[in-house]
Amino acid sequence: MVSVLAITSSPRRHGNSESALDFILERLPQNYAVEKIILNGIKVNVCKGCGFCEKTGDCIQKDDFIPLIEKIENCDVLIFASPVYSMSVCAQGKALIDRCQVFWSRKYLLKTFSKGRGKAGLFISTAGQTRDNIFDHTVPVARFLFDVSGISNKNTVLLLLKGLDDRNDFKKSEEAKSLAKISADELIQKIEAL
Repeated sequence: MVSVLAITSSPRRHGNSESALDFILERLPQNYAVEKIILNGIKVNVCKGCGFCEKTGDCIQKDDFIPLIEKIENCDVLIFASPVYSMSVCAQGKALIDRCQVFWSRKYLLKTFSKGRGKAGLFISTAGQTRDNIFDHTVPVARFLFDVSGISNKNTVLLLLKGLDDRNDFKKSEEAKSLAKISADELIQKIEAL
């Protein structure tokens, strides 16, 4: 059975990024085991930059990020959804990604990262603005999350939706839903090819 960990990071429930995530999840095969995490509903402290993980591979802080470590490690598919806030992922998402320094330390410093099986990922980002470069800062931040989680760029799908400013714009946009359907199909193809 394919295990999917879907994380929505927006502080605003049921907005455009979470609606796009839910749209994708509805299109996954029913035999996939899906767990959805509402990041704003749990406690993930910001990284202290203390360097503890660089020596031990573990985080010194004991909050709700600790159980997420195992979930991120063990999932077959990681889906991360974030709106664009100030030209990057939202603060809740950035806090999670910064705490994934644990994985970076294991992979690149301590060399204890278990490559295991192949994994696939999907990054969903929504923005109210329509400028061409609106996702230029969000994508590299998300790619860090996927890289340290053992997901290669070739197994990562990007769903970048701009011009969705009002809370329900995704639900009203046939174009956005069409792009989300394409991304869901692409993700399923990547999963089946693993």
